[in-house]
Amino acid sequence: MAPTPRALNYTLTDKKVNAAKPKDKPYPVADGGGLYLDVMPGGSKVWRYSYRVDGKRTKATIGPYPLIGIKEARDCHEKLRRQLLDGINPARQKQVDRVERAAKVAQAETFESFAKIWITEKLASLTQRSQKQTLAWLKNDVYPVIGKLPLGEVHARDVLNLLEGMRNTPTKANNIRAIIERIYQYAAQKLLVTYNPATPMKGLIQQPPAAHYPPLKPSQIHAFMEAVRTCGAHQGTRVAVEFLLYTVVRKDNVCKARWEHIDLDAKTWTIPGRTVGGNGFMKADRPHTVYLSNQAMKLLEKAKYLSGKSEWVFPSVQRQSLPMTEVAINHLFARLRAAGSIPADFKPHGLRSTASTMMNEEGIAPDVVEAILAHKEKNATRGSYNHATYTRAVTEALQWYADRIDKLVAGADVIKFKAA
Repeated sequence: MAPTPRALNYTLTDKKVNAAKPKDKPYPVADGGGLYLDVMPGGSKVWRYSYRVDGKRTKATIGPYPLIGIKEARDCHEKLRRQLLDGINPARQKQVDRVERAAKVAQAETFESFAKIWITEKLASLTQRSQKQTLAWLKNDVYPVIGKLPLGEVHARDVLNLLEGMRNTPTKANNIRAIIERIYQYAAQKLLVTYNPATPMKGLIQQPPAAHYPPLKPSQIHAFMEAVRTCGAHQGTRVAVEFLLYTVVRKDNVCKARWEHIDLDAKTWTIPGRTVGGNGFMKADRPHTVYLSNQAMKLLEKAKYLSGKSEWVFPSVQRQSLPMTEVAINHLFARLRAAGSIPADFKPHGLRSTASTMMNEEGIAPDVVEAILAHKEKNATRGSYNHATYTRAVTEALQWYADRIDKLVAGADVIKFKAA
């Protein structure tokens, strides 16, 4: 039978507790037997139990006063003293109890139900495109396999079985594994789990080499532009593709370009960073300014006529209240490939490769080319200090590039770029 704690003569009353005023530093007000109130500088008071275990002084927090009154604090104190007499460290036992409570929650929480908590609390930091893709993968691929399993009972083998069925889509498989890993990292931060079943599966499926989009050769520019301008696609789509060529931005940026971001007087198009929102904004946090060439400005005149009162520079053909979809541009390129007007492996992103190749071959400074492409500085240290925009050089390079395109389309000699 466990020994009984000896009776104590507690000394505190509510009157004495209320009389304890805050000071510059926390200080204790003893009640008896190691039970005391910590009076904090801000005025709050917290019950604690100070005791020795293995020759060392330690303490266990009981809770705040007056939420926990004097009688309740003393009852808790007696339980902790009994634990100590039974050889149990009260502070350590509170940690064990917390882990056990978390384990019970993890058992009650399914993977799907917690994933939805993660979506609500963590997914907002991603772009809208990434959010949409993540939600689709979870709904279509992950939930049907492990969604109904208790959060704490999903094991590496479950993730293995899920990924093994995706070997034909390795990029997707690796992205899904990373999503599951992030969900469990968040569950661990909430003290619901201590094991991440997706971590051992890292590297299970070999990631293919990064895709490199081949550029058009200068000799192919004439045929490309002629095909774009004469194909049967909607005029708005054809103008959007030309604008894509001259501005050297990503396809999503052009499809969802907004008139409010274009300053026709300054000849600039400022695309907000992703922290402002999503839907055609930049992949990076920083905004990106496109210095519009004369040719790009003329295309905007056409776009303004076609878009009418729409907020979108290139609205949907079906509904002007919606932006053009990337599928419209993809279909145009598919039509050109089928007609043999462009190489079979040429994609819209290859227009950025085309601009980069031409500018680098011309000798335009690499930093200027990277600024035009809005690429993130690979050197983290340099990137944190280098905020140069190269406004003049970028403006001149884009105008040189537009002029060169026109010369190639016309079949005339190319004018050499003059460095600033």
